[in-house]
Amino acid sequence: MKRIIIFTLALTAATISISAQKLSGSISSLKGQKEVNVVIDFSETLVKNQPEEAYITLNTKDKNDEDKADWLQEWNEEMPEETYEQFVHYLNEEIAKRGITAGNFPNAEYTIQVKVINISPGYSQWGNSNISLHISFIKTGQPTSFATIEYKKIWGFQSNYYAHHINRICKAFSYAGTNFGKMISSNLK
Repeated sequence: MKRIIIFTLALTAATISISAQKLSGSISSLKGQKEVNVVIDFSETLVKNQPEEAYITLNTKDKNDEDKADWLQEWNEEMPEETYEQFVHYLNEEIAKRGITAGNFPNAEYTIQVKVINISPGYSQWGNSNISLHISFIKTGQPTSFATIEYKKIWGFQSNYYAHHINRICKAFSYAGTNFGKMISSNLK
């Protein structure tokens, strides 16, 4: 009985861990598409509601040159790659039901642009990570979106079990991919 209660609480927390606005516009043009391009933009991302540079400075100020270089490599290269992989993997698990595959398809007719607004990496054993995203659907090569959705806060449920900040952030991107994929799938029925 105790396990059922814990599972129910965990499932409830996972369900309410995403705060999204409604889809603006229509994504019906994605019907019949086999591939859609996905681009994640970190160019103006805040970290813990502050400029990214403040987070970098805080986390590298007491490190020697070698450790600082390792940390910067993880943050600047591994984090964008791993979050992209997590987001796309979980997105594809949902949209495969509609015959669509998302990923690095620059020649696809449509592109999903994911602008990362804010990242809160969370803390090991203290708090879960969360991210804020603005997602636009565009015809590839066109500047104007035909549909958008904004996620004000997506929690990386149980990400506090991960000691490494990149893993905690990836957890939030995996939940985002799942939720976003469900939204696309339900809108393309």
